[in-house]
Amino acid sequence: MSAEYIHLGSNTLTGQVPKLPIHISRLDLSSNSLSGSLPSELYAPALEDLMLANNQLTGTIPLSIFQLTFLYRLDLSGNHLEGDIMQCWKESDANSTSQFGWDLFSLALNNNNLTGQFPKFLASYNNFNDFLLKENSKSFGKLKHLDLSHNKLDSVLVEEHFAGLSNLEHLDLSYNSLILAINQKWVPPFRLKVARFQSCQVGPNFPEWLKGQSNIDVLVLGDANLDDVVPEWFWVTFSRASILQASGNKLHGSLPANLRHMSAGYIHLGSNKFTGQVPQFPINIARLNLSSNFLSGSLPSGLNAPLLEELLLANNQLTGTIPSSICRLTRMKRLDLSGNHLEGDIGQCWKEFDANSTNQFGYDMLSLALNNNDLIGEFPKFLQRSSGLMFLDLSYNKLFGGLPEWLPQKMSHLKILRVRSNMFSGHIPKSLTFLDSLHYLDIAHNNISGSIPWSLSNLKAMKAVVSQDTNYNFYEDSIQIIMKDQKRDYTFAIYKLLVILDLSSNRLAGQIPEEITLLIGLTNLNLSNNQLTGAIPNQIGDLRQLDSLDLSFNGFSGAIPSSLSALSYLSHLNLSYNNLSGVIPSGQQLQALDNQRYIYIGNPGLCGDPVGRNCSTHDAEQSGLEDIDHMPSVYLAMSIGFVVGLWTVFCTMLMKRTWREAFFQFVDMMYDMVYVQVAVRWAHMMEKTQDGAP
Repeated sequence: MSAEYIHLGSNTLTGQVPKLPIHISRLDLSSNSLSGSLPSELYAPALEDLMLANNQLTGTIPLSIFQLTFLYRLDLSGNHLEGDIMQCWKESDANSTSQFGWDLFSLALNNNNLTGQFPKFLASYNNFNDFLLKENSKSFGKLKHLDLSHNKLDSVLVEEHFAGLSNLEHLDLSYNSLILAINQKWVPPFRLKVARFQSCQVGPNFPEWLKGQSNIDVLVLGDANLDDVVPEWFWVTFSRASILQASGNKLHGSLPANLRHMSAGYIHLGSNKFTGQVPQFPINIARLNLSSNFLSGSLPSGLNAPLLEELLLANNQLTGTIPSSICRLTRMKRLDLSGNHLEGDIGQCWKEFDANSTNQFGYDMLSLALNNNDLIGEFPKFLQRSSGLMFLDLSYNKLFGGLPEWLPQKMSHLKILRVRSNMFSGHIPKSLTFLDSLHYLDIAHNNISGSIPWSLSNLKAMKAVVSQDTNYNFYEDSIQIIMKDQKRDYTFAIYKLLVILDLSSNRLAGQIPEEITLLIGLTNLNLSNNQLTGAIPNQIGDLRQLDSLDLSFNGFSGAIPSSLSALSYLSHLNLSYNNLSGVIPSGQQLQALDNQRYIYIGNPGLCGDPVGRNCSTHDAEQSGLEDIDHMPSVYLAMSIGFVVGLWTVFCTMLMKRTWREAFFQFVDMMYDMVYVQVAVRWAHMMEKTQDGAP
C-alpha cells in the first residue's frame, strides 16, 4: 500500500496495529477495538500524525516511536499501555542525533498505566553537557499540547522541567502522583490556556506563578493539597476564564461579595472551608458549585443568572427562605440546597407562578435536592411541570399531607424518590406503580398507613438488575443514604446501581404481598418498625440481589422461609422482635453474617445455633409450655362450675321455704350424727388409755 493518508477512526476494527506503509504521513485508527502491542518496528520516516487513541492496546511504548523524527502529533491516549515512560528513552543512545520532538506539536499519552518519572526527554537539558544542551535547544520547543493525565507517574517537578516548553498552551498532569515544588517567584516561559493539575500536590500555598497566566481559559486545581486564602489577584487574573475548578482543598476566607465581573460559565469551589455569604453570581454562569463549605446567611435575593443550569449549595449553614429569584432561573436542570437550615413553605417562591404562568422554571429540571432542611408545606405542586425529573430528594424536612397521585403522570422519568423523615400521611398511592423507571423508593419515617399495595410488584425498574449504563451524568457528587442501619455516602456511579424499597417506620399493617418477591432487582428491602403481620413470603429467596433485608419490629409469625439461604449477596439481615418460630434456616451466607444473635433476638419461638437453643429440647419445652398454657383455662372452668353450682342451690333455697327448712333440718341431723360418733369414739379411746396405765 502506498497511501500517504489513512483515516479509519471511529469504526469497529479489531486485531493488531498493522505494519505501516513506508511513505505514510498521517495514520488515524483511533476509537476502534484494536488490541495487542504496538509494532516494535515502525519504519515510516515521513510520518507526521499517528493517532491510535481509544483502543485496547497493551504493552510498552516501543523505541521505534522515538525514531519518528517528523512527528507533529502523537496520540496514544485511552489504551492500556504500561511500563516506565522513560524506558524506551533510556534504551536509546543519549549521544544520538535523533531529532524526535523538534516538530512535535501535540503529545497525548493520557489514560494509560504508564509509570516512572516525568519524561526527562521533555526537558532535553537534563543530564546533558553544555554542548548537547545547545544542540537540543530546539527539542519540544514547538510543543503546545501535553497531556499525561490519568497515569501512574511519580515525580517531584521543579521549574527546570518546563524550561524548554516555551510554546506550551495546554498542560494536563491530572491524576498522577506528582509534586509541584515550584518557586513562588518563578516566571514560566509559556502562556497557558488550559492548566489541569487535578489530584497533583500543588499546595499548601496557592501557586503565585499562576498570577501572570491571564490567558488561562480552563484552570483545574481540584484535590491539590491547597491550604491557603485565595489571593485577590485570582479573581482579576482569571476573570475571563470559562472554567475554574479548585474543589476538595482547604481554601479558606470569604468569597468576594460580587462575582458579576467574572466570565466563567463553570465554577466549582466545593469541599473547601470558605466562610461568609454566598456572593452575587457571574452573569454568564451556567454551573456553580459551592457545596460543602461553611457559607452562612441567607441566599442573595436577586439571582440574575439567566443561563444558570446547575446550582449546588449543599452542606453549608445557609438560613432564611428560598428566594423567589431562584424560581426565575428557567434553565435550571439541577438544584441542590440540601444540608442547610432553610425554612419556610417549600412552595412559597413558586406560588406566585400559577399553572398558566409563562415562567418556565422546572420544565428542564433533572434533579432537585432540598433534603435536610426545616422546610414545611405539602408536596410541591410546581413539580407537575417537571416531566423530565429523574432525582427528587425532599427527605428530613417537616412536610405533611399525602403523597400525590399525579407523580407518574407528571414525572414519568423519575428514577429516585426520597421523602423519608417527614410527616406525610395517608396511603401509599397505587399510581406509584406506573413509574416505570423508579428503582429507589424511600418513604421511611413518616405516618403512612394502610397496607402495602400488591401493585408495587409492577415497578418495572425493580424487576431487573439496574444496568451500569444507567444515565446519571447530571450528578457527579456523593449522596448519603441509610443502609444496613448505617449512614453511608455513595457516589452516583454506585448509587445508580442500588435498587431500594424502604417503607420502614410507618404505620403500615397487614401482610407482605406475595407479589413483592417479583421485584428481583432489589438490593435493599426495609419494612421494619411497622405493624405488619402474617408469614414472611416463602419466595423471599427469589430476591437474589438482596444485600440488606430488614423486617424487624413487626408482628410476623410462623417459620423463617428456608429460601433465605439462597441469598448469596446478603450481608445484612434483621428479623428481630417478631413472633417467628421454628428452626432457623442454615446456609453458608446466613452463617457468615455478623451479630447472629441480634438478627433473631425477640423471637422466643426460634431455635438453632444462632440463638443458642437446641431444637429437640426446645420442642419438648414447647410441648410442656403448651400444657402449662392450657392449665389456666382448666382452672377457670372449675371455678366457673363451682360458682354456678353454689349459686344455683343458694338461689333455689331463697325462692322456696320448704326446701330451706328441709336443708337446715338435714344440716342439724348431720351435726347430731357426727357429734355422737365423735363422742363415742373419744370415750372408747380414753378407756383404753386408762387400762394401760401402770
